[in-house]
Amino acid sequence: MTRRRFSAALIVLAFSFARLSAEPLTQNLFVAMAGFWTGPGRIQYEGYPSEALQCKAYYTTKSQLDHLSIVLRCASSSNKIELRAQLTAQGDALAGTWEERTFNVNGNVTGLIKGQQISLAIEGGGFSATMSVAQDRANQTVDITTKGVAFNGVSVSLTRRDGGGTTTNGTATGLSDVLVDR
Repeated sequence: MTRRRFSAALIVLAFSFARLSAEPLTQNLFVAMAGFWTGPGRIQYEGYPSEALQCKAYYTTKSQLDHLSIVLRCASSSNKIELRAQLTAQGDALAGTWEERTFNVNGNVTGLIKGQQISLAIEGGGFSATMSVAQDRANQTVDITTKGVAFNGVSVSLTRRDGGGTTTNGTATGLSDVLVDR
């Protein structure tokens, strides 16, 4: 085998190994995120005081472990946000679509998975944002920084609810808690 062919074979092998080793990490994170989450947060307005939020999130992987669906609903006394996203992973890279139903805007999402964290760039409808979701067993932090809208960002601390429809402290929940208006 010539040097050139040997080098090419090593590059192909290295790329294949990197792709194979990244896929289980993606799948493990998506599976760990799947389910119901709830918790408090804050919305920071441009030129106005921040407000407390109550948030609910639901993540599903369906049967395809390289796909993640996100529903994040937050409400304050004067506002609500309903963000939905459909993400597909290729190795540690993410791509997909998003929509915000309260303000009727949508667009594209790109991002990366690194360890137990997802970092996203969101664009569309005159709006741009970055979003990070950091996972730690039964806890998650979600941070969104925005441009082009009346608020600067949202920070949320979520706690997992178990698969049986209860929080870790026994409070009842269900998919309707996430999807139905407050």
